[in-house]
Amino acid sequence: MSESELTRAQILGNLIRDARLHAGQRHRDCAKVLGITEDEYKQAEAGDYPITLPDLEVLALFLKVPMGYFWGTDQLFEAKDINYAGMLDLRQRVIGAMIRQARLQARETTATFAQLLEVDESVILEYETGSKAIPYLQLEQLCRHLGLSINHFVDDQHGPLRRHEAEQRLQKIFDDLDVAMQTFLTNPTNVSYLETAKTLSEMDVQRLRQVAESLLEITF
Repeated sequence: MSESELTRAQILGNLIRDARLHAGQRHRDCAKVLGITEDEYKQAEAGDYPITLPDLEVLALFLKVPMGYFWGTDQLFEAKDINYAGMLDLRQRVIGAMIRQARLQARETTATFAQLLEVDESVILEYETGSKAIPYLQLEQLCRHLGLSINHFVDDQHGPLRRHEAEQRLQKIFDDLDVAMQTFLTNPTNVSYLETAKTLSEMDVQRLRQVAESLLEITF
């Protein structure tokens, strides 16, 4: 192997290693999906194992990176840092306030809630102030009692969870599309067509009719 090939093998090995670390996977997990030993996989990260194109394709799927990453046209997606501790504290307090609001709207007392959940009344007060987190199963009990859906308390309209839920829905829609449509959507040159489709979808019926008539005049 020439010196340039050795250098390229080491660069590729480093890229594979960085992708694995980014995905939080272990050597053994990557080795398993490739059907090789853990030592052989470690050699691949060191640039000493003859990695194949199908190997890279499998790693791209497993580590959730674009194929272009391995030859330098794409980069690893850097997720935004989330303050999980702060999120837990804030959500605990918000849910507590929502429980109190729901109780007051139902004209019920903390004593009633305490009896329903079989806890001291002071615990209900702790739940409502957010100083104590309510267990999920108890929150389900309250929802059934108040005739509410658990979704009433889920914050999927704000913050990081909104983006996460939107990404999950988009991924499901994308996965259900045929290959031709997936290829069309992922081609950057088709962005202008998508923008046009979005504009048309936002027009009222009268405006769409005018556009259609204009197109007919151009065509004939």
